Amino acid sequence: MGFPIITPAFLKELTETMKPVTADEFCDVNITAFAVEYVPRLCYAESVKKLIEEKDILAYNMINLPDEDSKQFINQSRQTIAAYPQAKYYWQIRSLFMNILQNREVNFEKRLLLLNYGVKTVEGMLDKGRPDLVPKFINDYTAEKMNYDEVLGYFKAIRPNPGYSLADGISLLKSLSKPNAAYKEVLSTIYKNLGVSGPETLKMTDMKKYIGMRKNFSQTVAGEKSRYIENIMINYIWSYSIPFSKPEFNFWEHFVFFCSLYNAIKVMLTCFSQDFSDEEFIKAVSAFDTALRASDENLMTKVILAMKNAGQSNNGDLAILTLS
Repeated sequence: MGFPIITPAFLKELTETMKPVTADEFCDVNITAFAVEYVPRLCYAESVKKLIEEKDILAYNMINLPDEDSKQFINQSRQTIAAYPQAKYYWQIRSLFMNILQNREVNFEKRLLLLNYGVKTVEGMLDKGRPDLVPKFINDYTAEKMNYDEVLGYFKAIRPNPGYSLADGISLLKSLSKPNAAYKEVLSTIYKNLGVSGPETLKMTDMKKYIGMRKNFSQTVAGEKSRYIENIMINYIWSYSIPFSKPEFNFWEHFVFFCSLYNAIKVMLTCFSQDFSDEEFIKAVSAFDTALRASDENLMTKVILAMKNAGQSNNGDLAILTLS
């Protein structure tokens, strides 16, 4: 039984562009419970450029290692599942994330609401000792003809809170390391466009101005460019092996981190680029990813615990964060 290696369908094309750098050098190679996964690093501008050029939903190729090379990975997988039984559903939950976030029948923010409901439901099944219900629920929930009106109706009472989103986003952005001039410039531009000198004066932000910036950004990415955000966030699902990067946290807690990461990127792009040009998008995302990689390896843990301690990790809080 061969252990699978999964790579983006465009990897060969990107590798040609990146020569003489090899795929092992510009990709993360994550060993998960069920596969070895290759993920392009967004600190490379060429990787970001390739992602935003992809107009179709992202596709992945799979090959199996020879049996003799697979033994160590298969044994590691068995050990992981024995220690963390919920890992058995890693691939089903990954499928839930991928299918919902690439459902272009609804806008991206609504997809996050649908994922909010889906992950919360799965976590409830696991908490109640009914993991047997998970595969059927995910299969039904991600079905091609699924009508999500009822699910989205659960979030009708949610109202955006731009101040909450801005503060949470800036908090994550400023906490990252500043490894190069590019990210320092991104932060400087953000503060300048907000009309503040830095994070310590964030409360002086003209919220009417910021709300206008948010509306402008939302309108700009509502059309064809919505795939830019979609593909970047899909890449981060693979980069962080969501939903099982840190097995000490449950699937819902991984979603908490994912929402915080999305909000930080949303705030960054809202405040950095006035016209959302491809060049500025690539510059901001590659600088952000460089800072993300240079930051404390416990970043995910810190974000999850900070949101839990602040009482902002329930599904209502994350829905507000998504819509703000």
